[in-house]
Amino acid sequence: MADDKKAAIKAKLAATREDFLNTVSDLTAEQWETLAYSEGSEWRVIDLMRHVTDSERGQLGLMMLIKGGGEGVSADFDLTRWNQRVVTKLGDKGPQELMDSMAQNRAALLAFIDTLEEKDWAKKGRHASLYIMSIEEVCHLIADHEALHLGNIREAVG
Repeated sequence: MADDKKAAIKAKLAATREDFLNTVSDLTAEQWETLAYSEGSEWRVIDLMRHVTDSERGQLGLMMLIKGGGEGVSADFDLTRWNQRVVTKLGDKGPQELMDSMAQNRAALLAFIDTLEEKDWAKKGRHASLYIMSIEEVCHLIADHEALHLGNIREAVG
């Protein structure tokens, strides 16, 4: 059963990543600078890419913590503040550097998934959204989150 879950999530992750990279690899310099969000903070397309890149890294760390018996993020975690800080911190990273980081993050995520046993999938902890989620749910959320922001990017660039 664990192997079926692994195969299913890996296929989902691969499909969303392929779609994401096919879209962003053709963006022009002007499109990277297009405003994508203006609620609260203003994020350009490149900022969404920075956010997606860091999000996977962070969620992998969270799942590793949960797998080891941790509770997840603290109950007072401020996701909005975290996201803004990360986008600012990665402000000097361009598209190619971010794509390289995404590839490294994905390799680490897939290696982690390979370590999961059946009992691990149901382990739960507090996600950055403050919802209590299982490792399986977080794995799916990574792909869904990437697809969500791909939609935002497509909408922004037309």
